[in-house]
Amino acid sequence: MPSPKTHLGIVVPSFLAHRLRWSARWSGFLLASLACWVSLGLSLATPLGLAQDDSGAPQATAPAAVSTDSATVTLGDQALFTVQRPQTAKSAQERAARISARLTTIANDQAIPVEAIALSETEFGTAIYAEDTLIMAIDDGDVEGTGLTPKALAAQHLATIQRQMPIYRAERSAEYLSRAAGIAFFCTLGLVLAILVLANAMPQFYRWLDRQQDRWMPNVRLQNFELLTASQLTGLVRVFTQVLHFALVSGLILVYLSYVLSLFPQTRRIGQGVFSYVLGAVKIVWDGFIAYLPNLLSIAIILVIASSLIRFARWFFTSIQREGLTLQGFYPEWAIPSYRLVQFLVGAFALAVIFPYLPGANSPAFQGVSIFFGLLVSLGAGGAIFSVVAGFILVYTRAFQAGDRIRFGDIEGFVVEKSLFVTRIRTLENVLVSIPNASLLSSNIGNYSALIREQHIPIVVQTTITLGYDVPWKLVHETMIAAAEATSYILKEPPPYVWQTSLDDFYVSYQIRAATTHPEVLGEIYSELHQNLQDYCNRAGIEMMSPHYGAMRDGNQSTMPANYLPENYQAPPWNLPSGWPPK
Repeated sequence: MPSPKTHLGIVVPSFLAHRLRWSARWSGFLLASLACWVSLGLSLATPLGLAQDDSGAPQATAPAAVSTDSATVTLGDQALFTVQRPQTAKSAQERAARISARLTTIANDQAIPVEAIALSETEFGTAIYAEDTLIMAIDDGDVEGTGLTPKALAAQHLATIQRQMPIYRAERSAEYLSRAAGIAFFCTLGLVLAILVLANAMPQFYRWLDRQQDRWMPNVRLQNFELLTASQLTGLVRVFTQVLHFALVSGLILVYLSYVLSLFPQTRRIGQGVFSYVLGAVKIVWDGFIAYLPNLLSIAIILVIASSLIRFARWFFTSIQREGLTLQGFYPEWAIPSYRLVQFLVGAFALAVIFPYLPGANSPAFQGVSIFFGLLVSLGAGGAIFSVVAGFILVYTRAFQAGDRIRFGDIEGFVVEKSLFVTRIRTLENVLVSIPNASLLSSNIGNYSALIREQHIPIVVQTTITLGYDVPWKLVHETMIAAAEATSYILKEPPPYVWQTSLDDFYVSYQIRAATTHPEVLGEIYSELHQNLQDYCNRAGIEMMSPHYGAMRDGNQSTMPANYLPENYQAPPWNLPSGWPPK
C-alpha cells in the first residue's frame, strides 16, 4: 500500500498527492503560457497602439452653430466634420454621403498623394480638390452663424482631411493588417488558455469544497430551527461559484471581442460598440424588470395564497385519509383524489388570475397563441378529459379500490393502480391490462372484495355436481358439506349448504354453496373444493359419473379409484333377460 504524503498541510495518499501535483503543474503551465502569450501580444500591439494614438489626435473643432439639418462627413469609421446645407443635393445627409464617397475613393487611390489635396477659389466659393477631382465646395451659406469665412472653414476641413487620410491608408496597409492579425491570433490563444485555466481550476475547487464541507461549513440555525445544512450551504457556494465562473468567462469573451474587433478598421465600430450593445441590452432588461416589479409582486402574492390553500387542503385531506378527522358521508379513500381535484382547481384559478399579469399578456400574438392552444386542447383532448372525469366518477362511486379483485367483461384480476386516465389490472395469469376509465364507467364491474371490506359480508363459492336418482340425496348433502368444510379458507359460520337446483331426466343437480373472506385465493379454493368433492364422494361410495353411462352399469368395472373399492370387489355379472340374445 502506498504511503501517505502531505500536500498543503493535509495528509493524503500518495496516488492522490501525485494527482494533485499533476493538476498543480498543469495549472501552472497554463498560467505561464497565458502570461507568455499576453506579453507577446502586448509587444506586437505597441507599434499598432501608437498608430491608433495618432489617429486619436484632436480633430478640427466643428462649427459652433450646427443646424438641425446637419450631417456628418466620415472617412472609414472616423467622423471628420459636419455639413449644414444640402446645396445641390436633396438633403444635407445626401451631400455628406457624396463627400464621404469621394474621400473614400481618393483615399483608396494610393497614386494621389495627400499633398495633392488643396484649396481652390471658384466663383461659387472655396473648393477642396484632389488633383482634378472636386471633393466639396463651401459657400457663404455654409458659414452662416459660425463667424468664419468660407476660406477659413475650408482650411479647417482641409487640415482634418490631410490628417485623417494617412491614418486611413496606414490602417488598411498590408503591414498594419498583418500586425493586427498577429495580435488577434495571440489574443485568441490567450483567451483559450484563460478558459482552460478556469476549466481546470473549477473542478479542483469543487472537490476541495466537498472535502471541506464537514470541516468549515456549519449548519445555519435559527434557535432550534435548522435553516440550512452544511451540504445545502456547500451547494449554494457551488452555485455562486458557477455563476461567478460564467460571468468571468463571459467578461473575458466580451473584452476579447471588443479589443480584437477594434484592431481592424473594417470592424472597429462593432468592436467599440460591443460593451454598449451588451450594456444596452442589460439596461433594457433591467428597466423592464423594474417596470414589471408591481406585476411580479401581484403574482407572488397570488402564488403565496394558492400555495397556502393547497397546503391546507393537503393537511385536511391527509387527516381524513388517516382517519384523524372524520366527516359524515365522506370516505377515507376519497381523500387523495379530492386533494388532487382541489389542487388542480386552485392551480387553474391561480393561473387564470395570474394570466393578465404575465409579460405580453395583452399583446395580440400572446392572445392568439392562447386561443390556438385552447382550441387544440378542446378538439384533441376530449377523450382524455372524459377519461379523467370518468376516473373521478369511479372514485366517488366507490366501484373498486387498489387491491380489489374485480371482473370487467372477460377480464378478471386485481386492481394494481388507479390513475387519472386508466386503471391497471393484473389478471390471474399475471398479465397487466390497462383499461381506460371511460370504458370502465360505461360497463358493469363485478367486485369480489367490496362487501368483505366494507360490510364484512363474505362471498359465496359454489359448484355443481350431477348424480343419478339412485343415490340418496341426504347422503349427497352430508358428503358435499363435509367436503366443503375440509376446504381451506371456507368459513365455518355461516356453514356450507347444498341446493338441489334441478331434477333432470337422468340426474339431479346438487350445488354446494360455502362462504369465504379470501377472494384473492379464489382459484385455489375452487381447486381444493373440487378435489375434496371427489375424495369424499369416493369414500361415501358415490360414483361421480354421467348417469347415461350408469344405464350400462351391469357387467362393467366401477369407475371409482381402486383404493376406495373393497379388497374382494368384483364386477357385477351381466343381468340379461332369458332368451337374450334373441334367436
